[in-house]
Amino acid sequence: MNKTVQSITILMIMTIVINANTITNAFQNATVDGYVRAGYEIHNLKDNDTFNHGALGGKLHIETAPISSISMGASFYTSNSFDSADNQGLVPFRGEVAHSYTILGEAYLKTVLGKTTLKLGRQEIETPFAQVDDIGMVPNTFEAYILENRDIPDTTLFLGQIQKMAGVDAEVVDQFTRVNGTNNMQVLGVTYEGIKHFNLNAWYYRLKDAEIDSIAYLEASYEGSFYGMGYGLGVQYAKQTYLEEKDASVYGINTSISHEATGLTVGAAYNKADGNAVTSGFGGGPFFSNSEYLIIDNAGSNGSQTWFGVEWDANSIGIDGLTLGLSKAILKNENSQKATETDLDISYQINKQIEMHMICSDLDGKNVGEDTAKHLRVFANYHF
Repeated sequence: MNKTVQSITILMIMTIVINANTITNAFQNATVDGYVRAGYEIHNLKDNDTFNHGALGGKLHIETAPISSISMGASFYTSNSFDSADNQGLVPFRGEVAHSYTILGEAYLKTVLGKTTLKLGRQEIETPFAQVDDIGMVPNTFEAYILENRDIPDTTLFLGQIQKMAGVDAEVVDQFTRVNGTNNMQVLGVTYEGIKHFNLNAWYYRLKDAEIDSIAYLEASYEGSFYGMGYGLGVQYAKQTYLEEKDASVYGINTSISHEATGLTVGAAYNKADGNAVTSGFGGGPFFSNSEYLIIDNAGSNGSQTWFGVEWDANSIGIDGLTLGLSKAILKNENSQKATETDLDISYQINKQIEMHMICSDLDGKNVGEDTAKHLRVFANYHF
């Protein structure tokens, strides 16, 4: 696999070199975008130990215009800490190697041939168990080889090999490290959207010789509306096989109903794990009941989690871009011991360039090995 990909990469680079006379035009017509981000968080433990952290950072992304259908892209991400505190109890704002850091999170070659896209190198990826999970200063990015094809109507095929990752959920935030040693992780996904309002996707992740050596995932969702009301229903199932222990299964369901005139949406979700402990993978995970901190992973073997919440879109009273949400998650382990989390989310899209987010969490996680604490995160983003 690696030799094949290396050969393809060399051919793509040779194509660019052969057409070197067009490189100037490719860079002159390149797209440049990104954002500047300021973040601040406070983590107040029950025993009054308080940790806080502030940082200024962002993303700078450039992608050249295609040269013989091949383009090049790169993204620099940076997080510059205001203080010397570590990441204890906090979403990582600083790195593991350095308090402030800059990382080349994306560096790729991309070619689009008809309805097929091939992307090689460091890149952002969105799949159920490997995803950006942009909840801090620097999101997850992956060193990977990704092929996507849309030749079948209403269907997207995804084939990839993921080798390394860095970012908020990585083993080392500010350096790329192996996902599964030299065995890497292979991914196959199919998404189907050929039925109105209906979405179906299936994924398979192979992690040879890892503790959890495979993950299979199915998800189906339906959304509709009637008489000024919207509704949604989703179901999910994951099977995670352990190399030397019993396997784990996860079942999930969610539902929501919204009222357009008032801007209110009410939702609920439930996940149940059977057998061994489960994992959300390399990112925030796909499970419906996951909250800011408590996720079904925390429940261990045969655990469960319930989530319910309400969201209000202030556009209903003429305030564009303002959204308020209040939710609660209740997690139970196999001994029926509870952990709870209450979250208040406020988002305000001031204009096309400026947005702000605030997440306030009250977490009681003592029964599942998590903190009992109040946590506040605030972000301001300027997009360009």
